[in-house]
Amino acid sequence: MSSRPEVYRILVAGDEELGYCLCAKALDRNLADPRTLAKESLEKEWPKDEWTKHVTVSHMGLIATLELNLELHGPWVWELYETLEPRDYFRRFAGVVLCADHKRETLPSELSNLMETVNLHVGHTLPTIMIVDKSQKLVKGQTASLREIAETLSVPIFFIHLNTGENIEKAFKILATEFFVKEHFVDNG
Repeated sequence: MSSRPEVYRILVAGDEELGYCLCAKALDRNLADPRTLAKESLEKEWPKDEWTKHVTVSHMGLIATLELNLELHGPWVWELYETLEPRDYFRRFAGVVLCADHKRETLPSELSNLMETVNLHVGHTLPTIMIVDKSQKLVKGQTASLREIAETLSVPIFFIHLNTGENIEKAFKILATEFFVKEHFVDNG
């Protein structure tokens, strides 16, 4: 077995600010205020949109380090479609992180439409997780509503805390484990 990590490209989509913050905090746990960093970067025409995260997983006695290439999906992506067809764009990804802004009234339809678009272009369902930042105060009933959205989409939901980093590692570990199990235990029998 090679010591080089297996590489998986992850589409980080939905709320761009939350997605940017998630990626930045995942790579730098000491980052105190990822929202300020995200706002400054997202004001640029071409913000930083790629990060590399290494995650070590284990399953049934096998241990591996996976390289997750996180790619933020934002309005600037449509510029790529002049050179890259949507089908080719989406087929580059092995998984999806849905970044849910709980304040958006149209959140269920937005996330559903995004998943349908990805599945249509890829041809099958990709491993997906949904994240919500609980440092942004949730009002009564929102947690249950968000869980219902995730259940409807058939994806696990993680309530992260951007300021402390709570549940960020866990979310990426669950996604990485799904890739690892699928590749080493499901596809190969």
